[in-house]
Amino acid sequence: MLYNPKSSKDGSPSRALRAVLEAACKKIDCGLGELTVLSAQVDPYRLDTPAGHRDGQWLADHFNRLVGRNKKIHWRGLHYVLVSTTAIVKPNGEPYRNDDANWTWLIDTAGKAARWLGYIPFERITDNRNAAPIIHRKARVKAEAFVRIGIEVTIPDASDLEPTPDAEGFVGRQPYCFAIFGEKASLEDVLLPIARAKHADLYLPTGEISDTLIFKIAEDAAADGRPLVMFIVADCDPAGHQMAVSIGRKLQAFKNLFFPKLRFEVVPIALTVEQVRELGLPSSPLKETEKRADRWRQAFGVEQTEIDALATLQPDVLREIVNDAFRPYYDDTLEDRVDEARDVWMQEAQAAIDAQVDPEILAGLRTEAAERLAELASVIADINERLRLAADSFRLPPLEVPQAEIDEETERYALVSFEDNWVKATRALIARKRYGNGHD
Repeated sequence: MLYNPKSSKDGSPSRALRAVLEAACKKIDCGLGELTVLSAQVDPYRLDTPAGHRDGQWLADHFNRLVGRNKKIHWRGLHYVLVSTTAIVKPNGEPYRNDDANWTWLIDTAGKAARWLGYIPFERITDNRNAAPIIHRKARVKAEAFVRIGIEVTIPDASDLEPTPDAEGFVGRQPYCFAIFGEKASLEDVLLPIARAKHADLYLPTGEISDTLIFKIAEDAAADGRPLVMFIVADCDPAGHQMAVSIGRKLQAFKNLFFPKLRFEVVPIALTVEQVRELGLPSSPLKETEKRADRWRQAFGVEQTEIDALATLQPDVLREIVNDAFRPYYDDTLEDRVDEARDVWMQEAQAAIDAQVDPEILAGLRTEAAERLAELASVIADINERLRLAADSFRLPPLEVPQAEIDEETERYALVSFEDNWVKATRALIARKRYGNGHD
């Protein structure tokens, strides 16, 4: 059954991604392969095939029957549920066995088809492979002004009863929401302080980021409402280079499937071939099993260098690289300007209260309070209520929280940009996959 966060009127499997791809190919008169970023077997836009629906439906049927229609499970757990059930046969007629071939088929073939084609909701597969993200983004709040007056906890002297202004939600909010993807958990020492300072969410999975985690990133960014900027910190090797491509392509797909208002940029910031050369970082031979080794060497003339080499040998340089990547998107002056604006508003609001308060009324309240504060503590609630009613008539100046100011002329180095249409973004991903520079 089609998963759609809003509704599913006909219950049919999703063909949205294939439709996007076919429409783009028709518009520029090209074949499907020319706008396919990942391999045809894993690219979300190419899974809408008879075999994909067959495998996706097969997995959904067994998932719902053996696990339940509303329960969640991780891939390894589902694998063991399948192998522990006798006589389960795959769509090709072969038995489902407890071996690497069937495990790989489950997560890379049937699993991807089932989720991207809408047979199984993404959130029903829990992510036990990747570490939980560290969320720092600042939520949207509504600024509200009000007058504080009265007794809160302790019983004050009557002379302390003064109406004073206050405000909630007077905070600055950057124009973008940020996420940092680091390929290694060992990057936490360098990346976590930056993520905390920039209110960026930090993802440190083991190896390539899962579809579950990318779905969560897209879902959170869509709910946040601001454009998403996703920074990539990975090894300088074919797999690390590919991660920005895979993340960009899947964010495209989630935008088309579930989050049409999502805007995002994917920014690979480290580790690049140029950084390896300029910083003199150590390299090691590519693995013999790396199928992309020849193309990688031909394109870049280097072997492989792990991001750990930079994080360990020159952590300050990595910090500088990451901080520099934020500059085109982050307003460093915002917090100070908001604090200054709040101070100015507090002064103006206090002046407005002082100009409107009736000294005789206030003096009377003080006298009455001085008499009654000596009485039983139960009368304090009555005084507070009367003071609150007296403050309701105060008129405060409007709150004007400074907005973030970004220099749009600053050059950005995004692989996928907010302004890109689908075809341009796709071609940038393809160019990077072929070891080009993304955008021309």
